[in-house]
Amino acid sequence: MSRSRCSFLLAVALMTVALCSRSERAAGQEVALTPMQTTEVARGYRAEAIKLKPVTNEKNEVIGRVSDFVFSKDGNNIYVVLSVTDFSGPGSHLVAIPFRSLRLDDPSGYAILPGASAAALDRLPVFLPNH
Repeated sequence: MSRSRCSFLLAVALMTVALCSRSERAAGQEVALTPMQTTEVARGYRAEAIKLKPVTNEKNEVIGRVSDFVFSKDGNNIYVVLSVTDFSGPGSHLVAIPFRSLRLDDPSGYAILPGASAAALDRLPVFLPNH
């Protein structure tokens, strides 16, 4: 066998080994949902379906509107950003509340924030999104 043919075969063998080891590592990093997780995802809430939804208290008083969501860097906390005060115009301001504070399964179709009032939300620190 000629020297150039041996070099070519060696190069092909090394590339094959490199590609196989790379694909094995990639396959090991795949993310898969278990059947239980798939069911949980299906029962969950889509952010797009909640965004801009009116938020009321248990007295059925509209106290804000869902404006955005913030996820903590560690993934353990989700916050809902509410537009409050005059939430239909430029006089509104944003506040962040824990997502778990909202009730979303109310028959009214609104998101319910139990125990809240427009005045109480106005006293919360203003949420300033990072640009």
